[in-house]
Amino acid sequence: MPITRPSALTRTPALPPAANKPEAYPKEQVFQPGPSLASLWANAGLIRTDITRGFNGFSGEAYGAPLDLHLRLQSLSTDQQPLSRYAVYVWHTDAAGEYSVFNRLDTNYLRGIGITGQRGRVNFRTVYPGTYRGRPPHIHFEVYRSLDTLRLGVAPLIRSSILFPDMVSRSVYTRDPAYADSLDKYAALRFQLPVLNPTGDKRAVQLASTSASSNSTLRASLDIFINAEE
Repeated sequence: MPITRPSALTRTPALPPAANKPEAYPKEQVFQPGPSLASLWANAGLIRTDITRGFNGFSGEAYGAPLDLHLRLQSLSTDQQPLSRYAVYVWHTDAAGEYSVFNRLDTNYLRGIGITGQRGRVNFRTVYPGTYRGRPPHIHFEVYRSLDTLRLGVAPLIRSSILFPDMVSRSVYTRDPAYADSLDKYAALRFQLPVLNPTGDKRAVQLASTSASSNSTLRASLDIFINAEE
């Protein structure tokens, strides 16, 4: 069992509350030449709902707190209409704070592509992300206008990440032994002060609303507003 360090965790300020305001989701300003990894694996098993296992001949299963991730894409330019048939690529670290492919060369789990339905919704079954030095737990995502544009290597409409409430992360990391390494790294984090005015701070829209959907599974949901005419 991991050693709980309540004094260190208590000193960590809470992240701002989740907010799903109709504002453009903040993009990551990262220059990344070439197509996404998603375009290389789109025809090799990456289109899936359960992303906890390796695919395309890779073994490996991610262990940790089960998490159902529910995303809804909406347009800012058409009265917040749902964006259907859009492709969403998600990826994140395992409970130890390691990425498949990059940190763990023997597996490619915790990566997946989903296609939004008529209501703009896409769901993934995964585990709660671990953390690594200097970064709070997060899930990366890219949004493409269609699966075809993703396959062709066209740049995504948006590349960004989803954050999680501090209280939830502390609870998961303290209770589940799989997160022992992440607990130590998380305790050392020093977040910015909580947001007092979410309407004036874009960090607020990056936090998923997270709750327990059952005794053993967490549910994280987030509305992602995109300017579909860009």
